[in-house]
Amino acid sequence: SSGINAEWPLRPGTMLGVRLFYQPKDKFEAGKAGLVISAGAMIKQFATFLGSKKYFAGDYITGTDFLVFETIDKYTVLEPTIIEDENLKNFMQRIRDLPTMNKYFTDPNSTRSWILNNKMAAFK
Repeated sequence: SSGINAEWPLRPGTMLGVRLFYQPKDKFEAGKAGLVISAGAMIKQFATFLGSKKYFAGDYITGTDFLVFETIDKYTVLEPTIIEDENLKNFMQRIRDLPTMNKYFTDPNSTRSWILNNKMAAFK
């Protein structure tokens, strides 16, 4: 099958959705709902692991926090309501509120408006 569905297993290291992003637009649209379900499950795992901690390693920010942020942020572009858990919403806001990150997200000249994937992708 060329699409991703809810039964598609989540495996560490899997680049969830990349194959679907580069399908023709009609196949991307047909598989998008399944991808959102799969990504939502992955995001739920992040929320569970985060628990009541401020950052993924505890009280101090690490590089891992930025990697998780970037991963989740990409899926919020695909589906803005994909984060359901308050602890993860708060984590995302804490990262966005860091001075350099805040500048990135508010500066109209930042690369934030650039496409996420190659121009050939259905999901840019």
